[in-house]
Amino acid sequence: MLHNAVGSQACVACHPHRAESFFETTHAESLRLVDAKVEPELQSFFHEPSSQQMKVVRDGERIRHQSWQELPQTDYVMPLSDHPVELVMGSGTFAKSYLIRDGDALLQAPLSHYTEQGEYDMSPGYDSPSHLGFSRQVTDDCLFCHAGSLSRVDGNRSVSVLHELAIGCERCHGGGQQHVDLANQLSANSTDLTDLDAAHDWAIVHPHELGRDSLESLCAQCHLQGDVQMFVRGADSWSFHPGEDLAATRLVYKVGPTEKESASTSFVGHFGQMHASECYLGSESLTCVTCHDPHQRVDDANRESIHRDHCLSCHDNLDCGEKLNIRMTTNENSCHQCHMPRSETEVPHVSITDHRIAVPSEQADNDAPAEMATETPVTELPDVVALLDRSPDGSWQRELNEATAIGQWLWMGSNPRYDNTTVFDLATQRLRSAIQTAETSKSDSSVAHVSLVEAKTRLASLLDRVLLFPDKDRSEADEKRLRKESQTLMQWVLSEEKQPTPELQVALESLANAAAAEEQHLKAYHLYQRLIKLRRHPADHYNLGLACGKLRRFGEAEQAFMESIRIQPTYPLPYASLARLYQTIDPRAASNYMQLSQRLRVVQQGDVNVGRASQ
Repeated sequence: MLHNAVGSQACVACHPHRAESFFETTHAESLRLVDAKVEPELQSFFHEPSSQQMKVVRDGERIRHQSWQELPQTDYVMPLSDHPVELVMGSGTFAKSYLIRDGDALLQAPLSHYTEQGEYDMSPGYDSPSHLGFSRQVTDDCLFCHAGSLSRVDGNRSVSVLHELAIGCERCHGGGQQHVDLANQLSANSTDLTDLDAAHDWAIVHPHELGRDSLESLCAQCHLQGDVQMFVRGADSWSFHPGEDLAATRLVYKVGPTEKESASTSFVGHFGQMHASECYLGSESLTCVTCHDPHQRVDDANRESIHRDHCLSCHDNLDCGEKLNIRMTTNENSCHQCHMPRSETEVPHVSITDHRIAVPSEQADNDAPAEMATETPVTELPDVVALLDRSPDGSWQRELNEATAIGQWLWMGSNPRYDNTTVFDLATQRLRSAIQTAETSKSDSSVAHVSLVEAKTRLASLLDRVLLFPDKDRSEADEKRLRKESQTLMQWVLSEEKQPTPELQVALESLANAAAAEEQHLKAYHLYQRLIKLRRHPADHYNLGLACGKLRRFGEAEQAFMESIRIQPTYPLPYASLARLYQTIDPRAASNYMQLSQRLRVVQQGDVNVGRASQ
């Protein structure tokens, strides 16, 4: 996936001091094999919303994550998982998450360890009654910001082979194969490499020689995420090559409420903040590496003086509006504690430095509490702000990008206040119009825009969601028209996509669900069969089991329901289906399955507190 990669160890022979210094940085610890001797144990943890007990135990040279489900109206505690951890994701500067393996799939554990808190708590996105447990599959899009290099198995982003675990030299300097070959060739010819001119073509990216956009792209490939990321045709996260402009392949947008309204700062919102700062706007050279040396780990003992020196390289000590004695008393004359304070983020127990570099009075104005958002549904489209999109304002490319970003944000269910027929109708109208304009406009390869495959997938997905909203004013003819439009779009995506991309998977799921609704059970069966080969999702196996049942393939149905439960033991639906399957051949088993399904539903709906408070 990383073009011409040879791995960071190939750099050590010629650059030993540089490599040694880099290997001490947090980038070099972004993904690593678990070391049971250093990972803390956890003897007892109870997650009240899901009524689950959890433990982290040391088992010889392995660390295991275990969990159990408490159920209402019974003393039975259902075992859920007992998995050895394979990989640690995250340097531990803020937190560490844990990955386990199930066959070819890497899965995230529900518990993460938070450095500031100094203990375990639920992983981001897991603090809910119906969290995913060990069913969240880690794709290579997730690994992009943690792994050095990898390759896909049969082009599937869900199945990866890791070649270099942590972020390495080549993520900023580019694939080093030609560079290493050249160095070896020159050494074989007894050339003194130190005599070569600095301008010699070493076939490697030198970041200090790059323009501002290309230099920032090296950091932005991971540290700029926004609410929505989209790609040009044929591109994905791994398509970026150091030395290029990230905007040539990737589009990043912020959609919906502002940070002030959402009462948190985005964990990877550094770029949006920095680009809004007066320091950045007033400089032609300020970038991330002005203050952050990617080759050097900052010593905590010298952190304050190092950051102060960064500020004083542009500002005079007398520029500060506070007297020195007040600065010393308040924060020991620390520039960044006043002008770049730490803020809470959407990641639990994690705060990050505010990169707006604001004057404290301006900071206070920006951080003034907004009026609490009401639960009243929003009936207009959300705001959309381009964080990375160089297409001209008012162009058809910009309109397509913005409309697709809104569509993706709504499809992800990012804010329930926008989850209504009015907003979705507006979004589908805008995206439909943008696609029609794009298809009839002259293409310009120099202007990046989201692929029509992604745009049409989002439009079809929005139509599928619109059909789920109750609407007494929608006629049967309208429903049929919307359903036909969605299926036509998804069939087009299926014909265009030759690789198992996320868009193809969405199309397969939509068409399979439509076939099942229209009682075309054999068609649904074949589509679900294709889908389960591409991803590990409990609902896919459950739906396959339903199709098998309709086709009277009861043995296959049982296997599919069991696999759904194996993937996510707290998923209520397959238990109910097994109950119906067993009701004539094993009434006792059928009764047990039905009770289990009903009790899991009660827990996940949050209707009953079955935690320790009720015992």
